[in-house]
Amino acid sequence: MGVVSKILGVALAGVGFVTLFYGMSTTDALSFLWSFMGLIIMSLGFALITGGRQAEKKPPPPTVTEIRCGSCDFKEIRDFKKGDYVLMPVEDMCPKCQSSMTIEGVYIVREEPEAKYNV
Repeated sequence: MGVVSKILGVALAGVGFVTLFYGMSTTDALSFLWSFMGLIIMSLGFALITGGRQAEKKPPPPTVTEIRCGSCDFKEIRDFKKGDYVLMPVEDMCPKCQSSMTIEGVYIVREEPEAKYNV
């Protein structure tokens, strides 16, 4: 949505506001109709003002793969590769004991929420 639609939305919201209060201030038989029309025009104006906004999309959180050696206590964490699954044997050999390694876990790294107050 462009600037023209935003200006038109502000104008419609203003006209709807005036029409709504005109309908509320009169005591004739059509006062309900004027108030209702004012609400409709005002809501169309607000729809034009706020239309077209898209929420910022965050990239997905990073995913990591945990690889462990079956013989010793060696553990390695690397970036997730497509096709990784738990208990999948890995081609790389353990750098400590040269035995085979398997994937022990696939995890999503969560970001800590930002603190609002620094105490």
